[in-house]
Amino acid sequence: MPRREMPKPDPRDLILDRQFVMTDGMGRIDRIRDLYTTFNDKVDLQALKDGGYVDVVGKMMEPVTISRDDHSPEVIAYWAKLGMVKEFHGEKDVMSWSEYGKDTGYCYDPTPYDAPQNLAKRWNSFVPVSAFKEENKDRKYPVVFVLHGGFNPISIIDGWGWVQEAAKREWIVIVPSIEIDSVIEEILKKACELYPIDPERVYACGFSYGGFMSNLLGNKRPDIFAAVAPCGAPMDNGFCEDAIGPEPQEPFDGKPRAIELGTYMPVMNIYGNLDGFRFPFYDYKGFFGSGGPETIVEGLNSWIRVNHGKEVAFEDVMAMKGRTDVTEEELHMGIPIEPGCGETVKRQGLTHYIASFPSEDGVVRTRLMCTMNMPHWPTPEMSYQAFEFFSHFRRNRETFESIYEA
Repeated sequence: MPRREMPKPDPRDLILDRQFVMTDGMGRIDRIRDLYTTFNDKVDLQALKDGGYVDVVGKMMEPVTISRDDHSPEVIAYWAKLGMVKEFHGEKDVMSWSEYGKDTGYCYDPTPYDAPQNLAKRWNSFVPVSAFKEENKDRKYPVVFVLHGGFNPISIIDGWGWVQEAAKREWIVIVPSIEIDSVIEEILKKACELYPIDPERVYACGFSYGGFMSNLLGNKRPDIFAAVAPCGAPMDNGFCEDAIGPEPQEPFDGKPRAIELGTYMPVMNIYGNLDGFRFPFYDYKGFFGSGGPETIVEGLNSWIRVNHGKEVAFEDVMAMKGRTDVTEEELHMGIPIEPGCGETVKRQGLTHYIASFPSEDGVVRTRLMCTMNMPHWPTPEMSYQAFEFFSHFRRNRETFESIYEA
């Protein structure tokens, strides 16, 4: 009797079954597959496989799947091959929360959270090889602070696509363990002593809780950052009023400092359509079950106001439901978009809808992106679009003027 051959495994399933370190507090190991199946049963995983996205995410997450230790020679060699020098800092720089309490009046007790990332002012840097060459001694490089989520170790950033995008552009990336603004400012000063950073081109982005914190930095520190890109997080200022969760940040009054300084704060918010079911706007059920469409509309308008644009009327959003005489972007995002301000990008097996909200001078300083069939996880297009948006803005550190460059 002829021997029956076993079917060959689908290479896309082999990618989905790769493991990586998701959280440090519990030491849990997750598979890539779990990101698309565990937390959201609406994801069409087969479409992600057939469209080629699984291959793309496999490449994006390669540095966190080749080794569970981000200090390993394999990981360092991975970044070196892309022209980036990965270095580690501050591992013995213990964070004193008692001193922080004296300085801010806000007392934080890290004990209940079991959050190792809050113990020391650790930060990883990724610097283009060209920055160490003598012929580039007068060259200044943009720097992007990429903020991690919740209880994630900072090693997770290696697999989010941001550093790969920075490598293509020859930008510096800094990944801080503690994400509060005073520590980030301290890290920036140290980084400027080590690397040729352009102080006018400092940006912040992050995903999940890192998105929340980059939102907060955009509201609180326009004196430092030229632009921000909060991703996979609440976009409205109301969520900045309380210090919450594993990332200790003293309470913020929710008043955008850019308005007080008489300047702009360019911002790009990016989400998957299945990430909190934010899209279409008129069906939004609220983040963690609170609020509704009025919450997310006000969140968008809070940024449009900062950047002196035309606000989106809540009534116009609710009137979008059931309409067929709309653009493809309006249909899926559920918000009215001015003519010429919508864009559809189909790339790497995904469809992305982008809405731009121009300021009074016609410059787009507020932008929103929706990625279809995507739950709570970054994509390569997320980092590409954020960095492309950043590339048009810089900040005068003396006058705080936001400068646009076409």
